[in-house]
This record gives sequence, C-alpha cells and structure tokens, in this order.
Amino acid sequence: MNAPKSGVVPEAVLVAVDFSAGSRRALELALALCPHGEVTALHVVDTEFAAQVESHGVATSSEVITKLRARAGEEFGWLVQERQAQRFDTMIVEGPPFVEIIKIAKDLEVDMIVVGMHRAQFRVKELLFGSTAEKVLRASLCPVLCVP
Repeated sequence: MNAPKSGVVPEAVLVAVDFSAGSRRALELALALCPHGEVTALHVVDTEFAAQVESHGVATSSEVITKLRARAGEEFGWLVQERQAQRFDTMIVEGPPFVEIIKIAKDLEVDMIVVGMHRAQFRVKELLFGSTAEKVLRASLCPVLCVP
C-alpha cells in the first residue's frame, strides 16, 4: 500500500460507513480530500451481531443478514442521491467490521482509510475491547483518519 506523502492528495480512499452522522461526515471529508481519485464507501454487515440475534431466538442469522443488506442498499441509495455531484463507489460485504475494513483496504490498495467515530457513546464493550475505529487504527497498514 502506498502511504500518501505530506501534502499529496490521496488517489484512493476507503470510507467505512455505518450510516451514522459520524460516518456521513467521514464520507464528506473523504470526498473533499480525494476530489479526483477513487472513493469507496464500504458498509460491513456484522455477522457476529447476526449470530447474537439468532442465539436469542429472535430470527435466523441469514434473515438478519438479508434485512441488514437490504437496509444498507437503501441507505446507500439515499447517500448517492444526496451527493449527486460527487462520485463514489459503494460496497457491501459481510463479516466482522474491522476485519473486513482492513481486508478491503488491502485488496483495493487504498492510500487512506477514513472512519467516523461515535461521539459520547461509551459502551462497556467498547471500553473493554475497543471500538471498530480503534481496531482499524491499530491494525491498518495505511493511514487512518478518524472523524468525530
């Protein structure tokens, strides 16, 4: 992966999108940082979450994944409409979010990952194990920009 040099505009940026306000700000910033390059907005359907739902007997894992994929497709449709003048690719994959973000960044050979962070939402799980953004920051081989 090529790390951008100081003052050089990245040519390829991956934006992790969970459709929160933070991830929308991350997409805006990525589009501004990479106006003529490739921006890919990635949403990861969390298969671990789907398994937890299934373990509680609410729905099967495959039903949850199908619904989450459909919802992500709708959300991306709205994002693309909102940003008609700005071009970016969208991608939906399944798996543990931070693992998939790192894997896709490597596969696409991006110069930078941009990820939104949730403000003032400290959950016990995140305090003990770290947020997705923190895990991406620790595992990435390219620069990571975290957007509050």
